[in-house]
Amino acid sequence: MPVKSLRIAILHYQAKDDPPDPVVKQVAAALRAAGHGTTEVCVDESVSDLVRKVTSARADLVFNLCETFAEDYRLEVNVAAVLELARVPFTGAGTAGLLLAQDKVLTKQLLQFHGVLTPRFATFDGTSFQANGDLSFPLVVKPARSDASMGLGVEKDMEGLARRVKKIRQEFDDEALAEEFIEGRELYVGVLGDATNPEVLPVVELDFGSRWNRKRMKIANREVKFGPETPGSPHLMMPTDLSDELRGRMERAAITAFRALKLRDYARIDFRVSSRTNDPYILEVNPNPYLETQCEVAMGAKERGLSYEALVQRIVETAARRHGLGVAPRATAGAPAREPVPATH
Repeated sequence: MPVKSLRIAILHYQAKDDPPDPVVKQVAAALRAAGHGTTEVCVDESVSDLVRKVTSARADLVFNLCETFAEDYRLEVNVAAVLELARVPFTGAGTAGLLLAQDKVLTKQLLQFHGVLTPRFATFDGTSFQANGDLSFPLVVKPARSDASMGLGVEKDMEGLARRVKKIRQEFDDEALAEEFIEGRELYVGVLGDATNPEVLPVVELDFGSRWNRKRMKIANREVKFGPETPGSPHLMMPTDLSDELRGRMERAAITAFRALKLRDYARIDFRVSSRTNDPYILEVNPNPYLETQCEVAMGAKERGLSYEALVQRIVETAARRHGLGVAPRATAGAPAREPVPATH
C-alpha cells in the first residue's frame, strides 16, 4: 500500500554563496512525481535556524540530505540528533547509526565481531598506535572519521606512513586509520528498507577505465570519485561476471553490516574483492549515501526495476511506516524470490 500524500521538507546543507546541490532538485522532483508536497529547507551553521526552519515548515516528514553542518562533515550526526530531540520524523539513519558508521574504527570492530571480512588495520592517535593483526605495506591511510575520501592516501613504507599520520592529525584533528590494501575489484551494494526486512540491490562496480596507468594503484580517491568522466576514465557499471556464490556472500555481509550499525531506509556498502582469494572485504559502510540520479544506489535500483522516482518513494515509505504516517507494510516489489538472509554472528 503506497504512502498517502505527505508534506515533505527536504533538509540540506548549503554554505553561504555556494550553489545548491543538484540532488536537492532531483529528490524534490521525484517526491512531487509521487504526489507529495515539497519545501526546501537550507541550513548552514546556525542551530537555532535549523530548529526554526524545520518547525516552521510544518512538514509531515523531513527528507534528510544534510551530510555536513557548519563546514564540518562530522556534525552530520548532530543534525539527526536535533531532529530527534525536536521529535521531527525524518528519513535515513538516526543518531545511533550515524555515530557508529562515522567512526570507521568502531565500524571495523563491529564487523569483525559479526564475522564479516574487513582489511587488517592499525590506528594512530598521534602518540600511540594499535594494530589489529600483522600488516603489510602498501597501506591505505585516512582519517578515522573522514567522508568522501578526504585525506586518503596510499603509503608504501614507514616514512610515508608517519608523514600521512602527522598530516591527518594537523589537517583533520583526527586519529589515522591504516588498512592493508586489497588488490582487486571495487564493488558497491545498496541496501533499502529496515533491519527486519532489508532488500539488497544488484551490485555496481567501479571500472577504473582503459586509460588507467598500470603502475598506479587502483584507489577510489577524491580524484576518481569527483573528477570529470571522460572516455576511458573510471566509471560505474553493472558487472555481469560475478558468481552466485560471491553475490550471496556480499549480500549476507551487506545485510549484517546494515543491521549491526543500526542503519535504516537506505545505505551503501563498499567492497573490495581480492584478486588473490576472491573474498569480499567491506571497506566502508555509508548511511544516507549521496542520492543523485546516477549514483551507485540509483544504478542498483534501476537494475532491479526501480526508477529513481520509485527509489525515493521507497525511502519515504520506509520512513513513513517507522513514524506511523499512514503506510501499511509492503512486500518487496521487483525483487527476485529468495529466502530471507539471516544475520551472521
